[in-house]
Amino acid sequence: MAADPGVDVRRPRRIDVALALAAVVAVGGLGAALRPQYTPVATVSPSAAEVPRPQLSPPTRPTALVIGDAYTSGSGLAETSYWCAAATRMGWLCKLAAEPGTGYISGGTANRFPIDQGTGKSTSFGERIPNLGATYKPDVVILDGGRNDMFAPPGTRFEVTASAIWQAHQTWPNARLVYVQPRFLTRPGDDLGVNAETVDRLKEASGVKDLVVIDPILTFKDTDTKALISPDGTNPNREGEQALASALAKALAGSGIPPAT
Repeated sequence: MAADPGVDVRRPRRIDVALALAAVVAVGGLGAALRPQYTPVATVSPSAAEVPRPQLSPPTRPTALVIGDAYTSGSGLAETSYWCAAATRMGWLCKLAAEPGTGYISGGTANRFPIDQGTGKSTSFGERIPNLGATYKPDVVILDGGRNDMFAPPGTRFEVTASAIWQAHQTWPNARLVYVQPRFLTRPGDDLGVNAETVDRLKEASGVKDLVVIDPILTFKDTDTKALISPDGTNPNREGEQALASALAKALAGSGIPPAT
């Protein structure tokens, strides 16, 4: 059969070209899919790697609450007072509740007076304890006063002091209770009527058999303390406060209260 002279058999048909192109694209896509894929890996130096570590709570230090007068308040900031300096040496946190001119009796109902430039009224140690009990949960409670109570009869001073010791023990039954025998650094040999017999009676009357009693100023007996006294002639100066801080830390350690570890 003769070929149709009007048709060129060598020219590819459009449908054949389209199929060929589709085949090429399919093969190319398959090659790309089968090509190995590489994921970049970051290299971290062992010293730079962050390793999660458990967070430890900071150690808590015992708290010492000091109830006192102008001697305990010191000549500057509370942190530099002799009691807070001694507390630091013991590894304690110091909370100072001191009012100048006050004591177990002084500053109370018997002779109340204005303090803080007239913005408040003075309080005795016993009157201060309830509010302090609502604010602080100390591990050690120190009563350091009595120097301003000499105007009262000895029997009254004894009864009010014993009552304050009992009240402190009831307010903080789990705290170590420390009673500081009152003395002046200007005359360290004068016990102000508080001797060993008085201390024994205070323990009995207050019901606090394990009351810790220290007498740090007695260590300055037979010593010239003039260089340790402030210009007012009564309170310790900065050198005197530092000397008292050392004496207090030694007295506490000697009474069976070890420094915090």
